[in-house]
Parts: sequence; structure tokens; C-alpha cells
Amino acid sequence: MIFKKTKNKNKTGVIVGIGMIVLMAGCATKVKMPENTQNPAPSEAFSNFSKFEVKPINQGPGCDKQRGADNALSAIQEKLDNRLGGLVTAWNTAAPAKVNERKLIIEPICSNAKLISPAARIFGGVFVGNSAVVLNVRYTDAATGKLIAEPVFYQHANMMGSGYSFGATDRDMLDRIASMITTYTSKNYENAVGGPTGLEIKN
Repeated sequence: MIFKKTKNKNKTGVIVGIGMIVLMAGCATKVKMPENTQNPAPSEAFSNFSKFEVKPINQGPGCDKQRGADNALSAIQEKLDNRLGGLVTAWNTAAPAKVNERKLIIEPICSNAKLISPAARIFGGVFVGNSAVVLNVRYTDAATGKLIAEPVFYQHANMMGSGYSFGATDRDMLDRIASMITTYTSKNYENAVGGPTGLEIKN
């Protein structure tokens, strides 16, 4: 009888182990990360334009929405409205009127998005996987349709850190990517210099 109980316990342990592996595999985060750590410089400085317009995040068919994507994109949109929107409003207000005004359209485009909710992180911990967001931003000459720049931005929240912080690092990820987009736009105003993608290469 003792032998049978031990054998049953071993079977239970194996089943639980397999179940955890399956759960982790099902929660794996798959995103198309940037290939480089740096975005190339735009074809010209943004200061060559006198008017600017920021479009809402494009969530078209190319947007791979995973768990919590709508919440992630909604939060990022709100941050972009405040930061990037505030930046271009200041530029539009300060720019003197010109006969031949050039307008730059700025359109964030969703590539991948996954956000683990606080409740899922608290109860699921590391087993619900990483949060991650990948956004392209298209800068286009409104009159000609010429593409001036299309940088890609990537941020993620490690499942271990997010588990210990009860989801705080998941939310911080959204703040970081909005800041990266705003900073890239600002840095490339006077001179076309490019900027980081958010990809980190570990040796």
C-alpha cells in the first residue's frame, strides 16, 4: 500500500509538471522584435515642416493583438495624446505662417501588443508570461505622401520582475514606449539623428 501511494504521488507530480509546462507554453509572448538597437535617421529633420498632425494608433489587420492588447493600446494612446500631442501642439503654435507650408503626419501603427492585467499577474505570476508592445511610427509628408521616417519601438516587461511587482513593471512598459516615441520625435526636430528602438543586446 505504501508503494502504491508513493507511485500515485509521483504520477500526480508528473501530471502537474506537464500541466505547468503546457500553461507556460500557451502564455508565451510572441512579438516581432526590432532587428537593431538603433532606428535610422529620418530622410530630413522634422523642423523642415511647419505643421504637424498626430493620428490615433492604427490597429489595422497587421496588429497582432494578444492578451490585454486593447487595454495596452488604450493606455499608450492616452499617454501619446498628452506627451506627443502636447509637443506637436507647441510646434504648431510657435511656427510662423508660411506661403508653402509643409505638413508632417505622424501615425503610430500597432505591430504587436500583449499586457498582463494586475489580477492575472497576482494570481498567475510568472506563468502568464511577459507583457510586450511593438509599435512602428510612420512620419509622412502630407502633400506628397513621401515617407520621411518609419522607426520601430519595442518594450517588454519581464515575467519575473512583473510577478514580484504585482504588475507594476507591466504598466511601466506602456509609459516607457510612449516616452520613447515622444523623445524620438523631439530629438529629430532640429537634426535627423535617429534614436533607440528599445531592443537590448546582451552579450
